[in-house]
Amino acid sequence: MSHESKTVRLVVVGAGPRAVMVLERLLAQLEAGEPTAPGRRLEVHVVDPYPAGPGRVWRTDQSELYLMNTPSFFPTASAADNPGLHPSTAALSFDQWRRVNPERSLKVGRNQYPSRMVYGRYLTDLFEQVRHALEARPEVGAVMTHRAEATALEPLPGGGVRVRLRPADGREEAGRTAVSVPDLLEADAAVLALGHQKAALSSAQGRFASAASASPALHYQGPQIPSDVDWRVVPAGAEVLVRGMGLNAFDLMAQLTQGRGGAFHRVAGATPGRALRYEPSGREPVLHLMSRRGVPYLPKAELMSFVPHGTSLSYLSDRAVDGLIAEHGLLDFDAHLWPLLHRDVVRHYYATMARTQPEFLGGPVRARTFLSELVGLLEEAGRGAPVTSRHAEELLQEFAPGRRFLDIVAYADPYRDDVFDSAEQYHETVATLLEQACAEAVLGEDSPFMMAVGALHAGRLLVKQLVAQGHISQASRLRDVQGWFEPLVEGLSSGPPRWRVEQMLALHRAGLADWVGRAPAVQVVDDRFVAVSPQVADAHGQDPAAVTGTWLVEAMMPPNRVNAGTAPLMRQLLADGVAAVGTWEDEDGELRPSSGFDVTPRPHRLRGADGAVREDVYVIGLQLSGVQWGTAIAAEAGESASGRAASLGDADAIARDVVARLRG
Repeated sequence: MSHESKTVRLVVVGAGPRAVMVLERLLAQLEAGEPTAPGRRLEVHVVDPYPAGPGRVWRTDQSELYLMNTPSFFPTASAADNPGLHPSTAALSFDQWRRVNPERSLKVGRNQYPSRMVYGRYLTDLFEQVRHALEARPEVGAVMTHRAEATALEPLPGGGVRVRLRPADGREEAGRTAVSVPDLLEADAAVLALGHQKAALSSAQGRFASAASASPALHYQGPQIPSDVDWRVVPAGAEVLVRGMGLNAFDLMAQLTQGRGGAFHRVAGATPGRALRYEPSGREPVLHLMSRRGVPYLPKAELMSFVPHGTSLSYLSDRAVDGLIAEHGLLDFDAHLWPLLHRDVVRHYYATMARTQPEFLGGPVRARTFLSELVGLLEEAGRGAPVTSRHAEELLQEFAPGRRFLDIVAYADPYRDDVFDSAEQYHETVATLLEQACAEAVLGEDSPFMMAVGALHAGRLLVKQLVAQGHISQASRLRDVQGWFEPLVEGLSSGPPRWRVEQMLALHRAGLADWVGRAPAVQVVDDRFVAVSPQVADAHGQDPAAVTGTWLVEAMMPPNRVNAGTAPLMRQLLADGVAAVGTWEDEDGELRPSSGFDVTPRPHRLRGADGAVREDVYVIGLQLSGVQWGTAIAAEAGESASGRAASLGDADAIARDVVARLRG
């Protein structure tokens, strides 16, 4: 097809930020490279039921109350200033865009957390600028968008693919010309930039959904993107059980309070944690929040950078990691990496304490002496984290008798061994914890705790890179990275901005939000959802306290597992063997399904069920979670494509391969 027409046709399935990255990298490759083969032109088709640029998650018609989880200076969907990547003429980071578009960005500041709809405006503008620049080039015939759902992708016998489409709303635009959405597209290559996908409910979730379907008194909301849920159907005064206390919980909390006319007011002179007062509208439900740990994600530190400027990994250094790889080959996170990262966490905590709170260590002179002896202890090789902690604990008692040594892992599950005499006692304990966390967030780099979390977060970024490079064994990834390290860093370093936690505390003081307890169990009893934590007693101190409601909401995204996907394209790819689920080998040597597709190294070509590489199909984004970790996190402005801007590196590899086709 293409050899005769001398047109290289590319279909990009998905029109969100990863698709924008691919197009911007295509533009950069064309601008920086050699001329294409004579007469050969590129034609690009972008397929998505949602608008090109923002796609589904970042669409611009959603409520302004849904916030991003990173400040303005962090994200980018183009290689504006990322080392190792030549920027295109259309490249802009979000921070650069919002500075030249103050009205469209709602005047959000550098360190503020933008609305997701504002980020959608950035993606809309960036997509249009990239498309215009591509279509202005002699090598490009057209960049067409199709508001349609891709329902199937089939390899063609002679090479290339056929993509079947189902129109979303009939007609779309290619440039300025309206065209009918075709039933199918044949192309030389396709990029799967699918983003978040619909997924099947778990067995427990299915039982709750069935119970709600059978009873008009019960209402169940399964995992979903918050902006896709019609929260208006939740009546005022309803008792709502909310499972999950991550970012989705803060989203629905805002929509069911501010979104209903309530207002948060600043309290003059108040300490962190008590900075807001909530004025109800009278239309709010009551939220009963729960999770396995029993506490919400803690607020992020208020910093000028994503990782504190003063953070460095002295023990888990690049040199140390290179040495470990040379010695061991595949690394075991718990045995090889965590002992070093743990030392970095401890060093940052006590170095900051010695600098900002020396009185806790006996005054400035004794604090310096303690820190010097601690660093000497940490630099002695051959200790695991438990041994390091024991010796450091003994040292600490010499300088601060009775003070507990830092146990960063315990912070992630603070009430693991605690029992509470009443729900009120538990509520008071959680509120105190969150108020303290808000105070630490305000201190930023002067907070020992936040600097320890900063070191932990820096370690996570390095571990992400090592996972993507294949340096950590799959068994250790399953057992350690996903088993306990990921929940640790998610709860401590991936939380919302402080104001979201301040809002939760204000709602609690207004009687509109509380916390159920650790490890809650939920069941249906007499047309009620009933949640019980085994560690929180009722008012009589005998049985566990029961929290009931007629609504149960899963405050979480649909699971990012390709074998749980229910969208037609996901089902067809796996059912027809066009794609296969990747595998991980556990510590017993058993192969277990991974969460993502089976793919090659960059440019991440798809593998079929027969093991054959689909040379014409590339994958980018969430469905790479089998070979990457943290695929939902955006590329970071100014960072390397091999590290914290990995998505841009993936997009660049795809673009380089596509342009190679064009150059013949």
